[in-house]
Amino acid sequence: MSLNMRLSRRFGFSGQQGLSIIELMVALALGALLTIGLVQIFTSNSQTFRLNEAEARAQEAGRISTDIVSRALRNSGYFGCYPINPVTNSLDTTDDDYQPGLYDYEFDGLSAENAFRPNDAVAGTDFFAVSGLRSSGGVAAEADVVSASIEVDDEGNLEAGSIIMINDCENGDIFEISEVQNDGTTITLVGNNQDNVDGQPGNDFSANAPAACPVGEDCLGSSYDEGVQIRNPYTEIYYIGTGPTGNPALFFRDASGSAVELVDNVVDMAVRFGEGTVNGGVTNWEDNPASVADWGGVMAVQTSFLVRAGQNNVIAQAMSYCFPGWLDCTDDNNLTTAPDQRLYRVYTLTTTLRNRID
Repeated sequence: MSLNMRLSRRFGFSGQQGLSIIELMVALALGALLTIGLVQIFTSNSQTFRLNEAEARAQEAGRISTDIVSRALRNSGYFGCYPINPVTNSLDTTDDDYQPGLYDYEFDGLSAENAFRPNDAVAGTDFFAVSGLRSSGGVAAEADVVSASIEVDDEGNLEAGSIIMINDCENGDIFEISEVQNDGTTITLVGNNQDNVDGQPGNDFSANAPAACPVGEDCLGSSYDEGVQIRNPYTEIYYIGTGPTGNPALFFRDASGSAVELVDNVVDMAVRFGEGTVNGGVTNWEDNPASVADWGGVMAVQTSFLVRAGQNNVIAQAMSYCFPGWLDCTDDNNLTTAPDQRLYRVYTLTTTLRNRID
């Protein structure tokens, strides 16, 4: 008798060893079901995470875009104590760096005329330009101003190449600072004729000849009293361009000549303008800039942003959206089917131009 048989009889062992083919198949089936369940849970959680991330990205893009644009529109049109006489713009319009859309300064504070449209704006999207004055750090004239050589109490944030506007309630002048002279006692902002800093247009004072300006000096259009404030005029253009990664994005361009990407994956921006009066409010919304009769009569602006987020296939099928947001979204004719399976969201806001209603 073999050892195995003697051990089996003595200790009660059966003769079976290992698993039968049926037991093995049952175990494999149970393992497969468990694996499939785990994969489904992982896939579901992963898809939920991707969708939540895309939703968060879309909300972030919409919030930042609306915040930036609303601030720009609310602050547009501030020109201090706006002069009753025409402002003299002494920038050199013949210089290659002179760009009408940036240096003509729309004193209405707002425009969307085609002359302002950047060349790199995505076709079919809207844009707008805002103008105004910003503080230069509290710079004021220390003496009466009779030429483009202004003694100031502090240079603030001004430097060679800065565009400045000096104005009181009667007159105003715009020119470029050619140099800042500081001998430790006196600070002088100097604008030289036909002398420009790289990237800026320079000055042309040849047409200015007020009686108070000494012969042979570079003259402004008017003279000013001691204490007059000096600020930075600006024009900023907001539009949809193409970012370095190839994605559409919200951009802005200013007199520095650089296009700055603000928010990625902003696919489109639509703008319409509320015409009216201070007392009567908005009486008409115009979405065609060419039909705006008077930019000074625009009391409010509506902007609508179409943003996308997440990778393609983040949702099961291409979604439909209603853009711009002021359309009747209950009408199926106003719905657009997305070209891919990304997440799309529409954000719309109305901004009052506070410098029009104060």
